[in-house]
Amino acid sequence: LAAACWQSEYSESLIEFGFVQGTSSACAFVHSERHIMARVHGDDFTCSGSKPQLDWLEAGLRSKYELTVGGRLGPGPDDAKEISMLNRIVRWTPRGIEYEADPRQVEKLLREIELEGANGAATPGVKVLSRQVETETELPEKEFTRFRALAARANYLAADRIDVLYSAKEVCRFMSKPTDIAMGALKRLARYLRSRPRMVFDFEFQTAEGIECYTDTDWAC
Repeated sequence: LAAACWQSEYSESLIEFGFVQGTSSACAFVHSERHIMARVHGDDFTCSGSKPQLDWLEAGLRSKYELTVGGRLGPGPDDAKEISMLNRIVRWTPRGIEYEADPRQVEKLLREIELEGANGAATPGVKVLSRQVETETELPEKEFTRFRALAARANYLAADRIDVLYSAKEVCRFMSKPTDIAMGALKRLARYLRSRPRMVFDFEFQTAEGIECYTDTDWAC
């Protein structure tokens, strides 16, 4: 109820400022006249626009709420070159924007699964052999909660680490009944992260003359 009330509160405020709320996502807002885009997650506002327009928005929000400004990413001498958004790291470079997953999630996963000093692995997963499936056994029930917590952390990290996305999804298939094979797959994923604890996405600045869109025929119109 509190979350719903807060969403209603900030939505009304942004609409009052002239924003249009998104149709597909109620957390997205656009101000067409001031060319500001805003995205809200809980009580975190992430906005893009020119400095004068962001100054205007910040002043408006300060008139209603207590604010803590995390920094403004941009090319100017006074702009931040690295900020944290929902614990993700975003950097401004001469070539473009860099995006990195929360590095603490890998550290926490390795610590909780007790593989901090383990050897790394070259891939996040391996194919399960038929003989392994034949001898697969469920984990002791007391290990269920621990497995689910570890799998959930891996799945959360996978949203920002496409290299482990498939492996994390496969591990999560065993949430209801964890097995020794599933735990082995989770440890394999962790050892891979041990050898590659960080992944940085590099979005270089570019220009485009148009956008090509591909769709299934069901959605063509």
